[in-house]
Amino acid sequence: MRRIALLPLACATLALMGPMAAPAVSQEVPEIEFEKYELANGLDVILYEDHTLPMVTVNVWYHVGSGMEQPGRTGFAHLFEHMMFQGSENHRGEYFEPLQKIGGAINGSTNPDRTNYWQNVPSNYLELVLWLEADRMGFLLPAMDQEKLDNQRDVVKNERRQRLENQPYGKVREMFPPMLYPEGHPYSWTTIGSMEDLSAASMEDLTTFFKAYYNPNNTSIVIAGDIDVAQAKELVEKYFGSIPPGPAVDRYASWTPQLTKPVRAVAEDNVELQRLYYRWNSPAFLKPGDAEFDLLASILATGKTSRLYKALVYEQEIAQDVNAGQFSRELGSEFGIRVTAREGHTLYELEAALDAELEKLLTEGITEAELAEARIAWETSFVRRLEQVGGFGGIANQLNTYNTYLGDPGMFAYDFGRYSNATVESVNMFARRYMSPDSRATVSVVPRGDLQMVASDFDRSMMPGGGPEPAFTPPNIQRAQLDNGLRVLVVEDHSVPLVQTNLVIRSGWASDPADRPGAASITAAMLDEGTKSMNALQISAETKRIAARLNTGSFFDGSNVNLNVLRRNLDDGLALMADIVLNPTFPDEELERQRQIYLGRIAQEAKQPTTAAIKTFLRTLYGADHAYGQPFTGSGTEASITAITRKDLEDYYQANYKPNNAALIFVGDLTLAEAQQQAQRAFGDWRRGDVAAADIPDPTPVTRTQLYIVDKPGAAQSVILAGNVGLKRNAADYRAFEIMNNAFGGKFSSRINLNLREDKGYSYGARSIFLGTRATGPFFVLAPVQTQSTKESVVEIINEYRAIVGERPITEQEADEAKGNMIKGFPQQFQTVGNIAGQVANMIMYDLPDDEWLRYINDLESITPQQATKAARDHLNPDALLIVIVGDREKIEPGLQELGLGEVKYLAADLE
Repeated sequence: MRRIALLPLACATLALMGPMAAPAVSQEVPEIEFEKYELANGLDVILYEDHTLPMVTVNVWYHVGSGMEQPGRTGFAHLFEHMMFQGSENHRGEYFEPLQKIGGAINGSTNPDRTNYWQNVPSNYLELVLWLEADRMGFLLPAMDQEKLDNQRDVVKNERRQRLENQPYGKVREMFPPMLYPEGHPYSWTTIGSMEDLSAASMEDLTTFFKAYYNPNNTSIVIAGDIDVAQAKELVEKYFGSIPPGPAVDRYASWTPQLTKPVRAVAEDNVELQRLYYRWNSPAFLKPGDAEFDLLASILATGKTSRLYKALVYEQEIAQDVNAGQFSRELGSEFGIRVTAREGHTLYELEAALDAELEKLLTEGITEAELAEARIAWETSFVRRLEQVGGFGGIANQLNTYNTYLGDPGMFAYDFGRYSNATVESVNMFARRYMSPDSRATVSVVPRGDLQMVASDFDRSMMPGGGPEPAFTPPNIQRAQLDNGLRVLVVEDHSVPLVQTNLVIRSGWASDPADRPGAASITAAMLDEGTKSMNALQISAETKRIAARLNTGSFFDGSNVNLNVLRRNLDDGLALMADIVLNPTFPDEELERQRQIYLGRIAQEAKQPTTAAIKTFLRTLYGADHAYGQPFTGSGTEASITAITRKDLEDYYQANYKPNNAALIFVGDLTLAEAQQQAQRAFGDWRRGDVAAADIPDPTPVTRTQLYIVDKPGAAQSVILAGNVGLKRNAADYRAFEIMNNAFGGKFSSRINLNLREDKGYSYGARSIFLGTRATGPFFVLAPVQTQSTKESVVEIINEYRAIVGERPITEQEADEAKGNMIKGFPQQFQTVGNIAGQVANMIMYDLPDDEWLRYINDLESITPQQATKAARDHLNPDALLIVIVGDREKIEPGLQELGLGEVKYLAADLE
């Protein structure tokens, strides 16, 4: 069992920090025991043991990002992130394929400074991952060809369209770099690169770039989790030791420019609400001032009591939302503020109000109380990152971060100390040094029309298999019940001093009154907007004081209040949680504020292509009167949100928020006896009552194919949804359907994605989605595709539906790979206290049996390809698909008419 020790920072400093030691403070910092060594070829290797789960993570950082590119040759680092998944000399297939068979979680990312890859796999498959990673490091080029380059170039272009060109406000990402950085600066272009540069990239260009940077002496690898250190060292030497080093890499040590005069830009976009962006150059990542700007971002825009939220959203009510953040980078960072105008208000109002708050900041400075709140939030965040070993934010990633940027993986104490040692004076000093109005870049976005080869001593071509299967036993759920009917469920996990507490209410959107869709959603959202003893700002302030994550929400079949706190703050956290659950007052002024936020969200959803497509699909599939015809976000309709009153919320609350209709879940550093005591103290006086079951009739499926277009003139992509109703969560063939979906569209190497992305290059990514709900939920394919390939993409989607129920049923290999993906990846669903609490909540919400986790693997293993195919044939009908496409009607309609699928109909994105 992993145990992360919490030691006084002064002690840990002596052990870990060396010459960069931060001054000792009276806080606590984790001590992470690891081993680092270097191969003869320059590869940094870091090993970390943790036997909590039978999984291992391999985390690889190449110290190359878009900042190592040259003008006119941009986007190469990100393109290589994709190319590295396309196979290498000794594994010519997709990189994802062998790892998804064993339940692996795989991902990678690129930024201006580095490219990283990580894989979480069962621990007996460590050798397989190292074989694959070494092969693409040392033997990628022999497998790279023009066809793969052209295919992935198209995929990246589609990603660019999806993230920048077809995303509301997406173009801002491309506007800031040349505004903030001089020509030739490594950060003066975007990581994804320009369309022109991507189109111009040749095999020779890419080969030269790869040879320069993707070498062991420019790489750091962390192997963490359920490992045997001696064995790991042998495998690293076996697979990486013979790969020769590359040339030494020249890089800038630092280059943090600062504007000497303000710069401005205005852009039109297909958006509903105006938005204002401020951006300043700021200190580099992990350098003096970087932490101060992180803390300042929290002070300015985290929580309702933060300066900008309180002033612009809460008091003046001119903003829809406000965000602030430090975008940390190796050579120099950026500090940004983003404010979205509320409907009926202008950028002129926003800018005047924002400038007034910033002038107050620069003249008066922050307060000690503000800094204390921000500091405890960062301390808690630091601990939360150490809950998981793998992934983008876990221990392995932190070890690689510190090693790559500081040369020492053990800089946890230094990093922690940057925040603990920040003072009011230091935050104010850096703010005044960098945040002058004269050194600011401003972007205003308004709706359209408002403007004016290597030798080795073994056979690398042999793919390693896995070792003996590691044992995994799901955590034990302990149960109790209060006299008022509230169920208490506890999973003990003493690995980190955190506790996750989820209150699950078994009523959600499906319990909305027929004429008030959105009532459940707003009721949940309003819980923390005022109680009998605290107003919204006081609740937010108390949440910040104890560094809690407190959120409320709702979905089709339920509502929830979730709390995550350090163990030492659990008493205060539960008292706050109980207050908002038991004593909400739904103040009129807060309801009006939420109403405007919801109306703004509804307007924005009509502009966001994927959200608009899903909302339109569900409403068309289920009908406006069905509970599941709700918008996917639970935001209701403009008419219902306008009509909802305080009494509607009170009525919904009184009808559904009862202890006998709820369960309280504790996961973390406490026992059943302690949890039962806490639950009794916090919720023992909650009075039980009758709760009417939601009436959710089974929907009528679409009986013939229907095609709808939601017109989005000028769209850079078409977002396609194609599906029908699916099945219930408690259906007898639910597991068989899961296996079918995994092969059909549920993972990267699924039929749908390999067809539309890898084979055709039409899409950045396509998948199938189904919701296991109490009544029959939807099933659909979601595919954002390039506009000119809309017709062809629809054809391919229909063909895939026909194939899986017809001439190409689920094969033995597909079924085995789906089982491997799901079974071997099962332990990874229990990494964090939040993950576990979510799993328990599903059991409560859908009346799953007590042995659900224990039966999971056996249930999946027993399913045959024939059963998976039967599930497809029972629930999928290729000749009765509801197809909704959000795109440029003028460009896509002629081709769609040629398909002969019947009348092409048109719907508005804000369908009521």
